[in-house]
Amino acid sequence: MKAKKEALAYKRPNVINARSIGIAACTLTVLGAVIFLWHYTLSADLFKVDKYGVEGNIHLKDSDIFELMDVKGKSILSINAQILARRLESSPWIKTSYIRKELPSSILVKITEKAPAAVLNDGHAMYLIDDSGVKLDSIEKPLAGMPVINMEEQYKRAYAEAVRLVNVINKTSALSGKAIEITGMRPEDISLTLNGLLILMGFGDYEKKLSSYFSLKDEIANRNLAIEYIDLRFSNRLILKPLKKDMKWVKEAI
Repeated sequence: MKAKKEALAYKRPNVINARSIGIAACTLTVLGAVIFLWHYTLSADLFKVDKYGVEGNIHLKDSDIFELMDVKGKSILSINAQILARRLESSPWIKTSYIRKELPSSILVKITEKAPAAVLNDGHAMYLIDDSGVKLDSIEKPLAGMPVINMEEQYKRAYAEAVRLVNVINKTSALSGKAIEITGMRPEDISLTLNGLLILMGFGDYEKKLSSYFSLKDEIANRNLAIEYIDLRFSNRLILKPLKKDMKWVKEAI
């Protein structure tokens, strides 16, 4: 009896091994079939992206957006919407994006574009920039009614201040449509030319300084004063430089 039990115990590993091999073989067969079907499905023409719709774009063409996504001929089943959104938002024009996949082969895209805030003229070329100073696109000439920053980007601190001033200007309805140019190599040198009139702005407090300008310009107009420039750089005083006799008086800015 003892010998029989020992014989059974001795043969059991072979039975277990055979069963394990059988299970493994079945598992591999099923897995192989799944992989085959998955690859077959991915390569099927039915699921290859061939249609797309775009909403919210003004400056970018539909074809530009489709090219950014790089999904033509790819299976919609293998496309990750979050990855597509990151690709789109790598464009300086695109602020946010939303992707929706529709089986069997369509992709719908909704984007929010950045709005140009000003023109940057760095002495070599001109660019549209957004409200954070990022270049959006190159242009041939300034756009009417849009502030122009005449400055090289190497003056980083001054450029950052110029962009802040632009944002204040764009929120000031009384300056809408005016011809405005901003210059300066240092933050304390920031100045703007408003319809030909030079206004020394200096660093910061742009809302307060522009408010001072508006309160002053009415008095200048009423008294028919001829001035060369207005100096708003100092918070506790406001300076008017009288116009020299041989200089042109720019009334349009007052």
